[in-house]
Amino acid sequence: MRNMSRFLVVCCIVFVFGSAGVVSAGEADRIDPAKFQGGDKLEALIAAVTERQQEMKTLQTAFVQTKESLLLTEASEAHGIFSYSAPGNVCWDFETPVSMKVVINGETVTTYHPNLKRAEQIKVSAQHKTLLNVLAGQISLDDMQARFSIVLVDRGGSEDYRLTLKPLRRMMKKRLTSIYVEIDRELLLPVVVEYLEADGDLTRYVFDTMVVDSQLEEALFELELGDDVLVEFIDASSGQS
Repeated sequence: MRNMSRFLVVCCIVFVFGSAGVVSAGEADRIDPAKFQGGDKLEALIAAVTERQQEMKTLQTAFVQTKESLLLTEASEAHGIFSYSAPGNVCWDFETPVSMKVVINGETVTTYHPNLKRAEQIKVSAQHKTLLNVLAGQISLDDMQARFSIVLVDRGGSEDYRLTLKPLRRMMKKRLTSIYVEIDRELLLPVVVEYLEADGDLTRYVFDTMVVDSQLEEALFELELGDDVLVEFIDASSGQS
């Protein structure tokens, strides 16, 4: 189901930006992954990124999305703004080449095409809720390592940390081949995310000019769909729409 594939692409980005909860941790107390070696460095990096994400109340950043597919003669590129507000509100505002908004609230993912006066709402099933939790970073490190093989490459200096995650469970393997993430050493936030679907489609996001903990309007995460908008409801649990 292509709708579900698009849903998974969105969720994978939620994974790298973290989720619910705000904890207090000073800069001086933050884990420094560079001080660790081998498998300990991977665990320290994941812990440091998780801590950084949990501190974060809001995040807004520009992004460039590149998509490659066997159905496309050449890669497509889109630009927009990503907004996040704890404990789990997400908005992808695609500005060019075509206007589109993707909003995640709880267990509902809404994709709105204003130029077409059309929207899709996906209600997440219990099965896919588990997958959403994995991709949303709402599980422990032990659970992550039980679901993914994770390889860390650290070239040192000012180079980003590089993570490659490959699913171990059959359900995720059916839709997801791998997630590649580059994490900025100073920000301890992902600046590049690459998502490879099982059918060979590749989606890459590059994030730039991150603004953390600014005041974001609640309206960013609300979609006012007028009576002239055709809304398609997709129940992921039954496979019916």
